[in-house]
Amino acid sequence: MSERQTRSSRHLQPSRNKKLDKILNVLIGIVIILIVLTATYVFKWQDDAQDDVKEEPVQEQKNDDGDKEPPNKNDSSDKGNQPTEEEQSGEEDETSPEDPQPEQNTAVETTSDDPIVNRVVTDKNWKPTPTTQTGAHVSSYDSSSVDWAEKLATVTAVTGITNDNMIVWRVQNNGGANKAIATVSTKDKSEMYRVSMEWIDNEGWLPVKLEQLNTLEGAY
Repeated sequence: MSERQTRSSRHLQPSRNKKLDKILNVLIGIVIILIVLTATYVFKWQDDAQDDVKEEPVQEQKNDDGDKEPPNKNDSSDKGNQPTEEEQSGEEDETSPEDPQPEQNTAVETTSDDPIVNRVVTDKNWKPTPTTQTGAHVSSYDSSSVDWAEKLATVTAVTGITNDNMIVWRVQNNGGANKAIATVSTKDKSEMYRVSMEWIDNEGWLPVKLEQLNTLEGAY
């Protein structure tokens, strides 16, 4: 190789190197810019996504608040519309029919000076035994008469002893034409009674006193 060519090639080599360096620097600068832009875009996208996530509940809450009234307000309005217990009970009393009240126990128990009497019972709610008799009443002690049968029906009403379980020891006058007294017991003599009664015109025999006995001796 000639000396001139050698010098020329040596002179051109640094110039080429400088151009390559410039190109590399430009490329590196472009890459750096791209990296910066990409990173900026990614970070901005993440920030926007986080902001969206944070804002969504707030927006829903606003919508809910806009659609619904405050709980306290609803509660107060509901309570204002609901009837009180007194009003409800008043409405029930007005609309529902009155329930029949059970009869109060008006029976009165007392003791007696008679030693054969355990207790004496009277009751102002006792009613006369309905009668089928008409016209002037005549008290009868004939066991086959209607009046006799009505006397025994009066005894059953206050003692609970039915005719098929009853022993009639005596039915007799009790100091007046329209007064009678009957001494009876169950067939096994576990229950013994004297029943005083009075006749009520057009109504029947009315029981006025029930005596529970402890013996039949001296009872009639």
